Amino acid sequence: MIEKGSVTAAAVALNVSQPAVSRTLQQIEERIGIVLFRREKQRLYPTRETELLYADVVQAVSAIETVARRARDLREGRTGALRIATIAAFANSILPYAISRLRSRKPGVEFVVEILTARDVAQRVASFKSELGLLIDAAAVSGILLEDLCTSRFGCVLPSGHALAQKPYLTIDDLSPQPIICLDRMLPLGALAHRIFERADLQLRPAVEVSQSNIACVLVEAGAGIALIDKLGVLGRSGADKLAFVPFFPTETIVGRLALPVGAAQSASSLEFCAALREVVAELAAIDSGFSTPALLA
Repeated sequence: MIEKGSVTAAAVALNVSQPAVSRTLQQIEERIGIVLFRREKQRLYPTRETELLYADVVQAVSAIETVARRARDLREGRTGALRIATIAAFANSILPYAISRLRSRKPGVEFVVEILTARDVAQRVASFKSELGLLIDAAAVSGILLEDLCTSRFGCVLPSGHALAQKPYLTIDDLSPQPIICLDRMLPLGALAHRIFERADLQLRPAVEVSQSNIACVLVEAGAGIALIDKLGVLGRSGADKLAFVPFFPTETIVGRLALPVGAAQSASSLEFCAALREVVAELAAIDSGFSTPALLA
C-alpha cells in the first residue's frame, strides 16, 4: 500500500483482488491494535505509526531476501559475490578499473553489477539488496551512508575537430545555436542541463535525449550534435581522442558518491573493493584536471 499508493495498485502488484487487500489491512490493524491508514474521501493515507513501522518491515523483508539470495549463491557456486548497484556513468568509466584491480589481488571475488537510476541505486543499498552503490545524486533515501568519492566538471562533449573544441570553456550563448544531446530530464544531469537553459530564460529543445552518457558520446562521434554531460561520462572511453570535453561556464560541479547501507558491517570484499575504488579515483584525478577527489578540492 505504501509503495503503490492505493488499494487497487497494491492488489494488482500482489495479483489478488482489491477486497482481499482491504480485508488483510483490516486484519492486521485488529491484530496489532494500531490504525495503519487514515481514510479520507475514499483514499487511504499512512499514519505516523505506519511510517515508523515501515522501516522495520523493509528490513525484515530484506533479511529474508538476503537469506534466499545467499542460498542461491551457494547453490550456484557464487559464494562471496559482491553486489554493486551503480548508475551507468560509473559503470562505463571508473567501476571496471576498480573491479579489475581487486580481481588481480583477490581472484576469488565475484561481482554482480546492476545498472540503475540514482534513486534505485540508493533504494537497493538501503534495503540491503546491494552491498554498495555508486551514484551522482544524494537521492533522499533513508538508510544509506554517503561518502563523497569524486567530483567532475559539467560541460560539453564534442568532436575534437569541432570549432568550439579549442575554447577554454563554453557558455549558454555558445550552446544555443548547437544541436544538443542531453540525458533524460528525469535524470540528475538531464535536469541540470534544462536548469542551465531556464536560468537564461531559454528552453532547451534537445536534438536527442538519451538515458546514458555513453550513448550520448557515441552520438557525438557520429556527428549528431554536442552532448551536455560531466567529465565522468567520458573517462575511460576507447577512442576518446576523437572527442573533446570543454567545461561549462559558470562552473557546475558534479559530486560522485559511494553509498553504503546503515547498520550493516562491510564484508571483507566490500572493504577491499572500496579501497581499490578510491585508488583508481585518486590516480585519475592526478592526470585529469576535469576530475578531482574531495581532498583535492579542500
